[in-house]
Amino acid sequence: MCNNKDKQLKSETNTEIFEDNKNQLNAILYQNRPNPFDSKTEILCTIPLNASSAQLFVYNLEGMQLKKIEILDKGVTSIIIDGSALKAGMYLYTLVVDNLEIATKRMILTK
Repeated sequence: MCNNKDKQLKSETNTEIFEDNKNQLNAILYQNRPNPFDSKTEILCTIPLNASSAQLFVYNLEGMQLKKIEILDKGVTSIIIDGSALKAGMYLYTLVVDNLEIATKRMILTK
């Protein structure tokens, strides 16, 4: 026979972490539009309100960094990539917030 008086369930909630996070945005990287593109494309991203730093990096498929864009705005931000100096092909772009890589996506430049 099981005696429930001998068993106690312990439940803890770290409300401090919850309170810190509930009013802040998550970092998000969206797919560029249009994709493929022939001259310029727009990349949207969301930068948390408490972020200290944010950058968007553009790489070729060999891993060479071609662009580094400092993002100063918080919330939803639009970045225009001018592909006029780039060759046609596939490129990768990566969002980094507070030295953490958030996501990497692909974009295709046609000419």
